[in-house]
Amino acid sequence: MALARYIRKKFGIGTRGVTNPVTASCGTSATTLLGNNPDRLGYLLVNLGTTAMHVAWDREVDEDHGVYVAPNGGSFGLIADEDGELVGYELFGKSKTSANDIFIIVTEAA
Repeated sequence: MALARYIRKKFGIGTRGVTNPVTASCGTSATTLLGNNPDRLGYLLVNLGTTAMHVAWDREVDEDHGVYVAPNGGSFGLIADEDGELVGYELFGKSKTSANDIFIIVTEAA
């Protein structure tokens, strides 16, 4: 119960976790990983694949445009406290050489 009280005090609302709300894989062309969601407060993305991938907030995501996410468990995450409204924006990904399985856990307003 202490955690629930802390979250409610910090954000002023209850929250819930949602797993892989859009997709559980990232292809070799721009793939929508998260849709636009102004109720999202944070997320963690884990690259479960064996090749590197990149993420960005537009479809131009590529090796030279986006944030690198290492293979075999590399991760990327945002939280509203530190990253502001960027947390709620649509997120795209692109795998370097082959489709990768990914795991995404999202925290959003309940």
